[in-house]
Amino acid sequence: MTIRKSVVFCLILVLVGGFVFTACKKKSGPKQIVIGYAAPTLNNPFWLALEQGVKAVLEPQGIKVVDFHADNDQSIQNDKIRDLLGQNIDALLLAPRDSTGVREALQACAEKKVPIVIFDTPLITDQDKALVISTVASDNYNAGVVVAKDMMSRLPRGSSIVIMHSPAAGSCIPRYDGFVETANGYFNILQVYDGEGAIDKTMPKAEDALQSYPSGKLQAIYCINDPSAEGAVRAIESAGRQSDGILVYGIDGAPNAKKMIKEGKMTGTGAQSPMGIGKRSAEIALQVLRGDTNIPKDIPIETFIINKENVDKYGIDNWQ
Repeated sequence: MTIRKSVVFCLILVLVGGFVFTACKKKSGPKQIVIGYAAPTLNNPFWLALEQGVKAVLEPQGIKVVDFHADNDQSIQNDKIRDLLGQNIDALLLAPRDSTGVREALQACAEKKVPIVIFDTPLITDQDKALVISTVASDNYNAGVVVAKDMMSRLPRGSSIVIMHSPAAGSCIPRYDGFVETANGYFNILQVYDGEGAIDKTMPKAEDALQSYPSGKLQAIYCINDPSAEGAVRAIESAGRQSDGILVYGIDGAPNAKKMIKEGKMTGTGAQSPMGIGKRSAEIALQVLRGDTNIPKDIPIETFIINKENVDKYGIDNWQ
């Protein structure tokens, strides 16, 4: 090969190499930010509406949101969170199914230095709370307060009620406390059941209550969320006890609950805004990723009563 041909060949190699290097640089680019969304289930419209709020904030920023279905099982949720950590997520938005059973997932995130923003379902112990940046949740205590006040306005002192609780969920404990402490002995609480916050779990418990307390012996059922309230409504219908006038309350403000309020099947619900919770949680995650350290540890979102007097104001087709 002549010297001239060698020079030309070398120039070609330099040009081709430069093109390949430039192409590789363009292809790699900056890493896309990925945020995990970990709810107890994706079968509940509440969690889907909340995720819509999250995506409404993050996706316009070019941030990817990844989710999974945990089937209301804390062990599954913990395993799926580990999977997200394996995908190198940048932050986690988390509503635990069990506020104490989630600890191992919190510790796994801490080991990977992945910041956590809790939404809707507060943690219980100070040890667990120290592992998260912030908690964005409805004012669940006030949700219990507004339900108690509405029920007290409709029933005389000494009326007999049962409560469908879900003590494993951190968000449900203040809902129970807000109701009981506001009522402060006004009602005769016959029994507190664990309805687990689900239609299929609450319905048989409500059927048991209806069998235990015949017509005239039970005036109201306070349910810790709207799916539980729907289970109570179905039990009343199945038992043919609609004419008893048993008041049924839930908490959430779900579209289906508002529809049942409008139809006269439910009395009221302590309403919250999942879209609002989702948006605020996403905003906090953005602040964290931008290095903001001035973030409140607890961020409450307003709750209020929806009943037959104001249900038309909020509509029955969507979340407020």
